[in-house]
Amino acid sequence: MALLGSVVASIEVFTLHGLRRRKFDAPVRWPGISVLKPMAGLDDELKENLTSHLAIDYPGEWELLLGVRSTQDPAYNLARAFVMEHAPRARLVLQEGEPGFNPKVNQLLSLTAQARYEILAGTDSNVRVHPGVLREHAAMLSAVQVGLSSHTFMGSGEETLWAAFDNMMLCCFVAPNLAMGQRMNNPQIVGKSFAVKRKALEAAGGWESVKDLLAEDQRLGVRLGDAGYAMELGAHPVLNIQKTTSFRTFFNRHARWAMIRARILVPAVYFEPVLNPVALAVLATLLAPQVPLVWAALFGCCAFSIAHTQACALVGRGQRFAWKYALLIPMRDVIFFAVWLRGLTMKEVSWRGNRFKVKQETRLEPR
Repeated sequence: MALLGSVVASIEVFTLHGLRRRKFDAPVRWPGISVLKPMAGLDDELKENLTSHLAIDYPGEWELLLGVRSTQDPAYNLARAFVMEHAPRARLVLQEGEPGFNPKVNQLLSLTAQARYEILAGTDSNVRVHPGVLREHAAMLSAVQVGLSSHTFMGSGEETLWAAFDNMMLCCFVAPNLAMGQRMNNPQIVGKSFAVKRKALEAAGGWESVKDLLAEDQRLGVRLGDAGYAMELGAHPVLNIQKTTSFRTFFNRHARWAMIRARILVPAVYFEPVLNPVALAVLATLLAPQVPLVWAALFGCCAFSIAHTQACALVGRGQRFAWKYALLIPMRDVIFFAVWLRGLTMKEVSWRGNRFKVKQETRLEPR
């Protein structure tokens, strides 16, 4: 199983490389785009993340809308100063009401109500974009049947071990699997960077249809598919900036994501350990420590996992991880196996001080 996982992981690296080489023809018309950026708290380098949007090179009309829940949010003062400096390109939108349990969707409802243009693009507050991001969205959405476009995202900016481990998982697990899903004509939408046509969003039931779901982005993709729309994944990833984090934050975040996959990606989620050859090799060593071949397999899997992570980082973000972190990748893999097990058993989630039970389709139910 460890050998099989190594082969599959190798194929995913080539799939990610193939995704990075995708090309889209420029549209006949450059539609107007409203970029929605919901915020909650002060993420690492938040101002720099916002500033990256000012370098967007787009021939059509576009605007940047910053959303905060209230004037009490730690991000409010920074957002207000940013908007005052860069108006009218940027505007600030305060959330109106709380129609759902998903705080991000609540902000998207208020932002969409204030947006001017026919295409709604979104990026998370911890995301830094490249100048051509809107050009690529417009090119992907130029096809009549395409209702939503998205990008992979790569972790970047690590300054601590757990931030490095978190960024690694985005580079070597999340991004390659998104690329593989696109390759197999089963795209999985992640809301770090997306763009959706208004008419497609309305056909899928609008933000209201996912306001009480934890996995609002993936579920919206399913609803778009049911409405007859296709989805595209762009070639150029955005950067998820994460400089510092704790073990608890790293563990809980990925356990929550594993819990989401356990409710919407069955039975695929049960095969995920195959993509963790180090954990499988460790289990084999514990079962048969007297067999020399098992130890050879363990060291071989450790070397492969290090090389695989560095290859994904180079392909995806153009920069490998520092060796002081990379040499600890086998430890990361063992921890990630525990994360996966925890995700399968989780039934509740804590979100901004509120605790919810997570039901089928990741529907949130207050405790």
